Amino acid sequence: MADPATQKLVWAGVLFAAMAALAALGAWIVSRFRGGADDDQPGASELLSNFRELFDQGKLSDQEFRNIKTLLKDQLDKELSSSGQRDYENQNRNAAQQDDKGSTDGAAPNEDWDEEE
Repeated sequence: MADPATQKLVWAGVLFAAMAALAALGAWIVSRFRGGADDDQPGASELLSNFRELFDQGKLSDQEFRNIKTLLKDQLDKELSSSGQRDYENQNRNAAQQDDKGSTDGAAPNEDWDEEE
């Protein structure tokens, strides 16, 4: 028969391994649940559309809507740059500015993408 001290060390190792496995399993389960929560969040463009509808319905003041646009601007820029749309928009804006330089009507191009018309 093995020494009692050795048996205690073996049992301590087994218990430690079992606790580590349970902790890893728990971390995996939590990460699965948390990972799905981010997918359900609307993007900045969808949020801005929703707030614009509220503004058009008169449920948000002009100041509130401007504050919301300011808060969402950075997130919207990230979304647009990650999808490649920002580069496309910048190219179109530059082309429009070049066209406006050659026009004789004197109208300045609209450079602020979030201004109300």
